[in-house]
Amino acid sequence: MRVTAASALALSAAVIAVLVLAFSIARSGPAPGGPEERGCEVVVYTYDSLLKWGLPEEKVNETLDLVYGGFERKTGCRVIRREFEDARAALLALVEERDSPRADVIIGLDNVLVREGISEGVLDVYRPSNLGDVPRWLVQALDPTLHSVPYDYGIVAIVYDSSRVDPDTMRNLTFERLAEEDLASMLVLEDPSLSSTGLSFMMAEIAAYEGILGRNWTEWWAEVRGRAALASSWGEAYDMFLDPSLGRPIVVSYATDPAYSAMYSSIYGGNSTIEAALFEYGGEKWGWLQVEGISLVRGCPHPEAARMFIDYFLSPEVQREIPLNNWMYPANSRVELPEVFKRWAVDPLSVRRFNDLLSPSEISENLKGWLSEWREVYGG
Repeated sequence: MRVTAASALALSAAVIAVLVLAFSIARSGPAPGGPEERGCEVVVYTYDSLLKWGLPEEKVNETLDLVYGGFERKTGCRVIRREFEDARAALLALVEERDSPRADVIIGLDNVLVREGISEGVLDVYRPSNLGDVPRWLVQALDPTLHSVPYDYGIVAIVYDSSRVDPDTMRNLTFERLAEEDLASMLVLEDPSLSSTGLSFMMAEIAAYEGILGRNWTEWWAEVRGRAALASSWGEAYDMFLDPSLGRPIVVSYATDPAYSAMYSSIYGGNSTIEAALFEYGGEKWGWLQVEGISLVRGCPHPEAARMFIDYFLSPEVQREIPLNNWMYPANSRVELPEVFKRWAVDPLSVRRFNDLLSPSEISENLKGWLSEWREVYGG
């Protein structure tokens, strides 16, 4: 989900989450009348922090109006958003409603969750008219069958506050080192059964233990149990990370977080102390590539409006808002990256990807079993 942002001085996620956009009822364009008059609407399920990390704070409402209100003004179709704590929660709602779908579009399923969505039969295939603007490798990394198409991507990494953690202890980081008591006792993890960020991290750990070390992946979780703290979502984990009184200055998050921190510091003053650490094996840096997608819901009530919305969401008009509001890389290759990304974020193409050690079919076949094993080892 992604969901990404960071700074020890970061805006409270709880405050941002309650900012609700009041859509304008004025419409422009060739379609006569407003959406109420014409009866056109599209229902979108997504995670609650999507596009809500703009700086300064007032920009959040502007961005949401540009994206959702912009679609309304262009098409005359009303956008109804239902927001969930995490993308997996949104997916589980689709599964519950499978026999009588209420949503038309789901935003935020990543390259792990999409396997679950396909197996549950809640996603439909759709090829957007502007898919050619999205690099082919990125489409392949998410879902070559087009049950979901990419809108952003980034590397899941270990993020730490260098004012509270000695940077030397984070050099040459491995999963084995992270499990040691001194680091694990400062670490916050997201529950992989509830959080897409946590699930991506678990995939990376499985890939490292099984594909590189040749060891049983559950060993790591058994070792950190009782040491690391577990949160139900990325937002909860980040709140714990930001609270100095909890003593948890290391968190599973994203390698774009230092860019957000640098931008925040430049606007509001102070020094950025947020750093990202990648895992190192064989002299190379490794990370898990999370690709987030937008999908057409199978059997949705408004398929025509849903397809228009997906095309619109991949357009440069929306995609240029991704870097500085969702703090991920935009999927549309026509969008120029802001300077803060070039300087502070980790380019996903510059690191080895744990994803290459786990095929989509392997994830599909084993995901439920892996989560069951995790519950037995860590949650049980």
